[in-house]
Amino acid sequence: MFRLLLTRRWMTWLLLSILAGVVSYYLGMWQWGRYESKSLLQHQVSDNYNATPKPIGVVLPTEQSTLNKRDKWTQVKLTGSYDSSKLLLVRNRPNDTYYGYEVVIPFEQTDGSTVLVDRGWIPNGNTAAAPNSIPPTPSGTVTVIGWVQPGEANEEKKPVPGQVASINIPEIEQITGETMYSQVYVLMRSETTASGASPARPDPLPAPDPGSYAGINFSYALQWWAAMIGGVIFVLERCRREHDEMVNGPRAKRPKKVRIWDEEDA
Repeated sequence: MFRLLLTRRWMTWLLLSILAGVVSYYLGMWQWGRYESKSLLQHQVSDNYNATPKPIGVVLPTEQSTLNKRDKWTQVKLTGSYDSSKLLLVRNRPNDTYYGYEVVIPFEQTDGSTVLVDRGWIPNGNTAAAPNSIPPTPSGTVTVIGWVQPGEANEEKKPVPGQVASINIPEIEQITGETMYSQVYVLMRSETTASGASPARPDPLPAPDPGSYAGINFSYALQWWAAMIGGVIFVLERCRREHDEMVNGPRAKRPKKVRIWDEEDA
């Protein structure tokens, strides 16, 4: 069999099956990566989204700490006051198929550190150049509950006064002159003033979509890896059968099964 396998025809088929196996391996790794990403997001949403709020210093111990991927969507609690003079609008932000702005404001905590807070979403105005109105920012001491998020990439679009194209922390620091805590921002869930009131606010953004069930990507990964091995096995099995036929002659055909109605027609 090995002499037959080393012939040009069968070596070509074997190399093609190995090449297909390499492609299948990387496609399996791609599906595995998707499975891990979806699984992580699903765990983040289920474990972090409605968990008891923590001080941001528990999640990020220092102002230079880097946000761990698993800590995204962790609920945190901030106490301090807004600097409404440095309010910015993040333009072209979707919310339930509509586009508008997200309102971000530096929030100075009682310990002196500053965290960027995203208060929520407002619709476009009569034109997309600016909203018709923005809910007033509460003054005085405010307690904010929200979800910690990593900063976004810089869209590098043309600057517009009072607006940014993304929640890119370095760009917002440059505009506001503030140093933001750990290069993160907090997406607000609720806020309460010192009197216990909940002031008017922009529309809250919907809960994150964890994506489709991660297990399907796990299944796809296993299928690709099975195909990686199966292709080589198929070629070897076909070569073995051809070798057996060369040595022992063609297989005898199975006798045709005689059915009762065939006997009656005879």
